[in-house]
Amino acid sequence: MKKLTFLALFLIFAGFSGKALAQSPVRLGLKFNPIISSVRVTHEDKKSIDGLDKSSKLGFSGGLMMDFDFSERAAFHTGLLIVSKGYDYSYPTTLTSTDSIPITTTENISIDANITTVEIPLALKMRSGDIADGLRLRGIFGGQLGLNVSSKTTTELIGISNESRKTGDFYQPLSIDFLVGAGVEYDIDNVGTLDFGLSYHNGLTRFNKNKSSDSRALLNYFSFDIGFFF
Repeated sequence: MKKLTFLALFLIFAGFSGKALAQSPVRLGLKFNPIISSVRVTHEDKKSIDGLDKSSKLGFSGGLMMDFDFSERAAFHTGLLIVSKGYDYSYPTTLTSTDSIPITTTENISIDANITTVEIPLALKMRSGDIADGLRLRGIFGGQLGLNVSSKTTTELIGISNESRKTGDFYQPLSIDFLVGAGVEYDIDNVGTLDFGLSYHNGLTRFNKNKSSDSRALLNYFSFDIGFFF
């Protein structure tokens, strides 16, 4: 009798669990995004640097994304992403020799950085109604937390190049970005939802450490978002 009772309770619990899962407001997905990263560089006093030359870098991000729907039109968006990004810049700096007769010269210092971060978006996603069968617009804004996990930094001065992979010597352990973007979602019956868009990740906190150079860097990137919700 007890076995039958336990079996009945198990079947009832399983039935409720299956129904709850089917009606779950949580959507899981995967994404892969080509990105273009750039850097804002100033002196420590936040004044512009004369003769600064910088360029953008191509990279990528990818990983898990998750939406917690609290209505048909709105959701809390998060996830766990691996991001490969970086920056490249150079500027003139003044050097003074330590000889008996000091000589002051101006030389270019260049910094080439490639960084891998683990990032967690914390954002609000808003969706429109269907503008076509299964197709709707969506927008996203909020923040993103980043953990700097690895890097390769090359510094060149007066023809001497030094390479370092010691992330903690050059970069802050954490970064905070402002996130804003727009795109579309397209439902495929009995398959899932495609997600395409463009987002901008604006660095709000200093990315490099004070002792790594005499400049202050904030890292930003554009992301071409390509995702799929199961």
